[in-house]
Amino acid sequence: MSGAPAPEGGRSFRTFLVLWSTQTLSLFGSFVTQFAINIWLTLERYPRPEQKGELALALTACAVASTLPLVFFMPLAGAFADRHDRRRILFVANVVSAALTAVLLVLHASHLLSLPAAVVLLAGYALAGSFHSAAFDSAYATLVPDAQLGRANGMMQTSFALSQVVAPGIAAVLIGLPALARAGRVPLPASLSSGVPFAFAADGLSFAIAAAAVAALRFPPAVRSERGASVWHDTFEGFAWIVKRRPFLWLISFGGLANLTFAPLLLLMPLLVRDRLAADCAARHLSYEAALALVNSVMGLGGVVGGVLMTVWGGLRRRLVYGMIGSMIVLGAGQVVAGLSTTVAAFATGLFLSELLVPALNAHSFLLWKDLTPPGMLARALSTRRFIAQSAFPAGTMISGWLAAKFEPWIVVTIAGGTLATWCTVMMLTPSFATLEARMRESAARD
Repeated sequence: MSGAPAPEGGRSFRTFLVLWSTQTLSLFGSFVTQFAINIWLTLERYPRPEQKGELALALTACAVASTLPLVFFMPLAGAFADRHDRRRILFVANVVSAALTAVLLVLHASHLLSLPAAVVLLAGYALAGSFHSAAFDSAYATLVPDAQLGRANGMMQTSFALSQVVAPGIAAVLIGLPALARAGRVPLPASLSSGVPFAFAADGLSFAIAAAAVAALRFPPAVRSERGASVWHDTFEGFAWIVKRRPFLWLISFGGLANLTFAPLLLLMPLLVRDRLAADCAARHLSYEAALALVNSVMGLGGVVGGVLMTVWGGLRRRLVYGMIGSMIVLGAGQVVAGLSTTVAAFATGLFLSELLVPALNAHSFLLWKDLTPPGMLARALSTRRFIAQSAFPAGTMISGWLAAKFEPWIVVTIAGGTLATWCTVMMLTPSFATLEARMRESAARD
């Protein structure tokens, strides 16, 4: 893995563009697999209305498996990325993810895929993703000149949102191939019963392309602080750096609340579309797969629009915390609209609003941390920040699944969104929030 030589000075926006485009392709594949798993659970594994409780718990199990390892291994992955070649980490993570996706494909195609097997494979997928994220987040920050970092971050956020727009449509087409084959519209065997394996195959191919691209690139050498006795020492050093700086913890708590309250919408969306929007879907002659793909794409479109705006704008130059908390208020309000909706149009509008300023939220958070964190601590600080904030997501997922088995899912989603919007509005008006960023800069300057 020698790779192509890096440009003089080590920083190259062209290298970033290659990395960004190929890793975005792998994100497309990941979203296709997530969509396919939801279709498999909803239409193949638990298709009957009386199985709503079982479906809610199965969706919860798969969502937790997809997030828990990603979140809880993040600090270790960050310490590992600070000590090792980030390009090599990205390569191995992509190869492992491709292999796991191949196992998913084989199991489903042979009718051996069970919920426990899916949970185990998704957990392995998430574990590889934790190392990929730690290496990717810290690597691209070293590839891009500081003057273009805000726009690069906007592109990063756009890639996530663009995946949400495009992937559901791609997944719906791939999953619908057997129906097209039976109608004689595509040259495939009419005996095919499910298109889910085609979605898994597309994901595996995207990871293979991403791995090949990383192998051909050369990253600038990372600035590393003096190594501790072990990677575990470095992991805890990332925690210690943040814990000693209480304003940083306060900022992270807002991200934790956003993850806790956003989890119900992401988890329960398949249930809401199947049950709460059923009458409107029938009136519009929309199949379940088409309706789910449509609302997911509109949600992603909100993120694309927000990401493009962030790319062009570059973000606030000061008082970045207001860019974060304002985005959270809009996110919560959009979730309330989605929770209360009984039509596809209203539901999609709520999803669009909830995702619109997520790129601004993430970009302002990243810019603030990048500005205040020592370069040798960057991967550990970013990963520890993500661990603390995103630990709330699997917690929110488990709580939501339990509540949805007892109460109407739309009530759970609406209350969660209202809680986020109300709390952030109240906190933004407090005097202590006005001084938060200044206190963060003071604490970051301390040894």
